[in-house]
Amino acid sequence: MFDYLKKMSRATKFLVSMIVLDTLVYLMIIKGYYFSLLISKGNLLLTVLTLVAAFIVAFQFKAKLKKYTAICTLILLLPIILFNVVLNVILLDYSYSTVRYPSGPQKITIEYRNASLGETHHFYNFYKTIAIPGVSKKINTDLVDIMTRGYVGDDLALLGINDLKWSKNNNILTFNSSYATTTINLRKNEVNANLIKD
Repeated sequence: MFDYLKKMSRATKFLVSMIVLDTLVYLMIIKGYYFSLLISKGNLLLTVLTLVAAFIVAFQFKAKLKKYTAICTLILLLPIILFNVVLNVILLDYSYSTVRYPSGPQKITIEYRNASLGETHHFYNFYKTIAIPGVSKKINTDLVDIMTRGYVGDDLALLGINDLKWSKNNNILTFNSSYATTTINLRKNEVNANLIKD
């Protein structure tokens, strides 16, 4: 096996390492873990790097039939892959902000966006840093959704970023606004959003 790896070209090693990284990222996402760098970039960066590696390997084939088939396959797949990536970027145009713990380097990353159709839905995800540097754990399993009518302010102000409180040894973070009280239990990885009725 090691002899086979030594015989591989640099481009093939790069492609194999990208496929291994893609698989690792996918398995991490299933368990709710994310590389902090990739939270805001999504799969765009990994997709582009994997496609570049695949094209480089395809151009290195010696046999013309293999080269032609590989390049044609990649060209046919390219619009499908790019359409999915661009669609995710357009539809899921999230913004990001962080809240630091009162003590220590840990932080909570807030992923937020809104969508309007009559009323406005404000969506939030929360990530916390863990002991492994560069890796974050998603706290909420379900998207937090706060619905408003006629609200024109900032999504973070609606969440209650200006009135946040830490309690119980920094294990519970509470955001308070006139629309909702959102409580994040960092120890149990739970988020509860209690909407305030008018």
